[in-house]
Amino acid sequence: MIVIDAMEFKPRTLEVRVGDTVTWTNKDMFPHTAVSSKPAIKSPEIGSGKSWSMVVRSRGDFDYICTLHPTMKARLIVK
Repeated sequence: MIVIDAMEFKPRTLEVRVGDTVTWTNKDMFPHTAVSSKPAIKSPEIGSGKSWSMVVRSRGDFDYICTLHPTMKARLIVK
């Protein structure tokens, strides 16, 4: 699970395995996204108090940002 709080993804780096489900939960008062340059992560806007989940399908290191607030950065490592 990844929590979005105070304009940060927490944890900043998360390690998971192929087939795991990853959930982003937004605790901020405004929407965020989680989008990587590789097509592995592409969330819709995640509203305040809402969550979005995805099943991880491929191995690799995936840096992602909030497209609405590009200074928010994190990494998903899939083994």
